Amino acid sequence: MKTIIIFSMFISGIVAGAEQPNIIFILSDDVGTGDIKCFYPPSKVTTPNIDRLASQGIRFTQAYAPGATCSPSRYALISGSYPCRGPLRNDTANSTSPLTISVDALTLPKFLQKQGYRTAHIGKWHLGYGETGITNWAGEIKPSANELGFDYHFALPTNHNDGFKTYVENHRLLWLKEGITNLPKKPNIDQLTQVRYDDQGDTTLTNKGIDFIKENRKRPFFLYLALTATHTHITPHKNFRGTSEIGQLGDYINELDFHVGEIMSTLETLGLADNTIIFFSSDNGGALKDHSSAGKNLTLKDSSQEVGEKAITAKTDARKKHGHQTNGELKMGKGSNFEGGHRVPYIVRWPNKIAAGSESDQIITLADTLATTAGFLEKKLPNSAGLDSFDMSPVMLGRKLDKPRNTAILQTSKGALAFRQGNWKIRFSKPTNWHGAKPELPEKGPELYHLSKDPGEQNDLSKKNPERVKEMSKRLEDLLKQGRSR
Repeated sequence: MKTIIIFSMFISGIVAGAEQPNIIFILSDDVGTGDIKCFYPPSKVTTPNIDRLASQGIRFTQAYAPGATCSPSRYALISGSYPCRGPLRNDTANSTSPLTISVDALTLPKFLQKQGYRTAHIGKWHLGYGETGITNWAGEIKPSANELGFDYHFALPTNHNDGFKTYVENHRLLWLKEGITNLPKKPNIDQLTQVRYDDQGDTTLTNKGIDFIKENRKRPFFLYLALTATHTHITPHKNFRGTSEIGQLGDYINELDFHVGEIMSTLETLGLADNTIIFFSSDNGGALKDHSSAGKNLTLKDSSQEVGEKAITAKTDARKKHGHQTNGELKMGKGSNFEGGHRVPYIVRWPNKIAAGSESDQIITLADTLATTAGFLEKKLPNSAGLDSFDMSPVMLGRKLDKPRNTAILQTSKGALAFRQGNWKIRFSKPTNWHGAKPELPEKGPELYHLSKDPGEQNDLSKKNPERVKEMSKRLEDLLKQGRSR
């Protein structure tokens, strides 16, 4: 008993008796489980740095992005709520979208600000700006990420292929020429003093992230580094072209892995690695084919090795020519509410606190980041915050979870839902009808899968298990109507 008490006292003093840990969340874009070697060993990809991160921490094999596309999952990560709770229940944000998270919400960065952290978002944003959208990009871009709790914001307004050719820094668009005071739409290149190069985006973002780490190394910091790989455009830096067995997509994965390694090396050099929690994940599963905008309207610093031409079909080539399975054995991919659209890599490292090389099949989602972070800091969230955020820190620290999460609500950008409960999953092929606060599921019954026996979702068991379908549908409907799952 004495040993148990001493161990318990040690665990409870992880944060209280030591300086607060730094926190870094690296979010990749459109990266499936088959794109990371340690999640799908048969893959021809090489991801030594991400694999090393996993070998030094915990790897979750049942991790979910709540949205099958970019914006909804980013909403969940920042707010701690499923995207179906807000304006992204059946759409993604674009350059005209207003800020999709309320400035009054206790977001992940705002929570950490209250704990004394310096916070930064660097990378892809895709959550809108302004109360009703931005009508003048030459003016003040507000409210923005800053109003949600980020002290520093350096961003691609939406996507890697958003056509802006510049960045937003805090409340201003960068590099506008003097004299431009009214800009209702995104600027063209002639209106800028310099341009954002498609093949140097993640290099720029990673360097910005490293600068932030160095500037704040003597105080607790939170860095949300949202890299663009492997979203269209597939335009790796020249240093990585021709380095992969699966073509240009693999080259871009190699670049992503390199930048993760740079963050890890920076922490080691500064002596911060042992007191920094690193999360790594993706905003949705990998895309099975190239976007219609792929390779178009590129601005390249270096166009060698036909990088522009190869960008048009990079994902299709990886799949058809090289046999690459971006989501491993899972069905479908980005945009779908089959497992391939939502199941993502998820790694957490905290040296000497999280057991190195550990693995968990606990269901976890990006929405859990808020409560998990609070758990690491031994703080309790108010009931009004993180409506779908569960504290998974006990799992990561090797302790028993008092209330294991056994459900997850998943959605496509068009509002078609799927619901996981334990090993079972129901999937609706049509969008949910939303009537104010009372959503109604489609009348046509959903498909039913047993994921532990059928992870590839090949056998629909709905006709054999009508009562289970009915019970799970009722549970999903209740969670939607009550507005929270935590």
